[in-house]
Amino acid sequence: MVDYTPYAQALFELAQDSSQEVAWMSELKQVAQVITSVPELSQILAHPSIPRVKKKEIIQTAFESELDTTVFRFLLVLNEHNELSHLDMISDAYEECYRKKHRIEIVKVTSASKLDEDQLSRLKEMLEKKLNKTLELEVQVDPSLIAGIKVQANDLVMDNTVVAKIDAMKEAINR
Repeated sequence: MVDYTPYAQALFELAQDSSQEVAWMSELKQVAQVITSVPELSQILAHPSIPRVKKKEIIQTAFESELDTTVFRFLLVLNEHNELSHLDMISDAYEECYRKKHRIEIVKVTSASKLDEDQLSRLKEMLEKKLNKTLELEVQVDPSLIAGIKVQANDLVMDNTVVAKIDAMKEAINR
């Protein structure tokens, strides 16, 4: 798998110098979303026999007036290196640079039923204190857990679900 971090890191460093980290991250995400959501555009940008000049014209028409000048020039650089069709992965790598710089960790929370905003807020606050990091919660509902929640971070797994307790009982019985 190709590592797109160098492209992302280069733009991220420029964004830091310009205090545009979040704005440029948003613009990258939007352009990546447009490219991936329009199959014809995605195919054109990925096709090796379509000249870069033609791709540049398409990029200029679609995005030049909509983007910060530096972000637009970044797209042109990607086009010159035949990497524009990978903008979604470059955008993800940029976001990872941002998270790393700001000590933001993604934590997966799976619950048996939907958690309300207050529950999520209290859970996030408790986990941020425990992990000493800023967190972004990715929340999923899985009714097969029966009850409880499961929290997965890089260096932490907390499984307080009925299914986990049943599995622990089965294991204890089988010993």
